[in-house]
Amino acid sequence: MLTHIFKRFKQHADNKQLVSQSSLELAKAHAYEEHAEHMTFSEQQSDMDHDIRNAMWFYLRAALRGDKEAQYKMGLSYLNGQLGLDRSYVHAEKWLDQAAHQGHPEARIELHKAFDTLACS
Repeated sequence: MLTHIFKRFKQHADNKQLVSQSSLELAKAHAYEEHAEHMTFSEQQSDMDHDIRNAMWFYLRAALRGDKEAQYKMGLSYLNGQLGLDRSYVHAEKWLDQAAHQGHPEARIELHKAFDTLACS
């Protein structure tokens, strides 16, 4: 009985740790993305590329941990070719679908828009 209680407590603690790690990575991704957007022309292109690449990696890490906002951002990035990613409707569908299944309000809308665009072209 005690073993069962310990396992449930450990699983709950692990889930809380994943959520906090995911939130931290999402915050870092937002910070890198915002920093890259506010760079001036005099700043080096490589610095901006570095920030965008870091933002993408932090979004990816948070998305892989199950963060629906990060999954939504990855889906949009693949859909529109942002954050240094090539356009990929397959990857966009995967991430938007995962976010939608977790209840992200805009993910399902973007998924339907993408399907409509593909169907009409």
